[in-house]
Amino acid sequence: MYLTTLSPLIVANSLALFWGANRMRDQASKLRKLVLDTAREDHVTKIRAPRLIAIAGGRCGVGVTTFAIKLSTALSERGLRVLLVDTDLHPSAEHASLADYCQIAPTDTLADVLNFRRDIHEVVHSGPGAIQIIPGCPVAQPAVSSTALDRLLNQCRAMGRHADLVIFDVGSHVDTSMQQCWQQADELVMVTTPHPTAIMDAYATLKNVTPTAAQQPIYCTVNQITPNTEESTTVFERLDRSCRRFLQFGMQPLPAIPRAPELQNWKVDPTRPHAPDCPATIALRLSAEILATSHRTRHEAA
Repeated sequence: MYLTTLSPLIVANSLALFWGANRMRDQASKLRKLVLDTAREDHVTKIRAPRLIAIAGGRCGVGVTTFAIKLSTALSERGLRVLLVDTDLHPSAEHASLADYCQIAPTDTLADVLNFRRDIHEVVHSGPGAIQIIPGCPVAQPAVSSTALDRLLNQCRAMGRHADLVIFDVGSHVDTSMQQCWQQADELVMVTTPHPTAIMDAYATLKNVTPTAAQQPIYCTVNQITPNTEESTTVFERLDRSCRRFLQFGMQPLPAIPRAPELQNWKVDPTRPHAPDCPATIALRLSAEILATSHRTRHEAA
């Protein structure tokens, strides 16, 4: 009744002011949301995802786990934050696991992540040389779903606050899980030995898990060579030639690792350097320098 006593012009002006104020509040709210979203995006982009490196062997016993641990500690010595993940889903009682080597008795492991009971930050343990470790599954896992593996890989890529590099020890058992980890890694390392069967197994593994014409850098290290021989050159050239001819990708050599009896029992005290001046340790440090340089180059180019 009161409104009917007012002139139409006053009513129209009042309504215009009311709706105009609402529009301004809506615009201000949208602007605040845009600023906050942009700030969040800027914050996220400043945290770089860690690079993923997968290390595999063509067969058990070629030294993948020892190489992965020693490489990780050498990378840590170069100032890189390293998370080492035991993604071998087929552990064997005949071979020591990553946790065994590092003298860890974990209650939570990768199995808890793959079965959706834990996130990866809940199963991280301190390892030798300031590296971080996610222990592997205590028993062989049945077929792991691609959803579970995607979740693991995505959580690893979200570890940029805590790691510069995530290194996967994928073992030597070829299956879809190994293939998925291998194909989604940024860099790949194949460990083999001069034994003819090990060389053939390394090639077979590369053929089964690596996409044709793969774009990731693929490195090869020849372990357990006889010192002062040309074994490593012969092995690398044979593998590289076969990969280039039949699989349309080449490989890059890492320093060969001589047999080193002094390293056989280095796990007795993994928190301390062991045989730092032996040729095998020097070769591992050179491998770490190559991968650290690759990381820095890609980091600066990004």
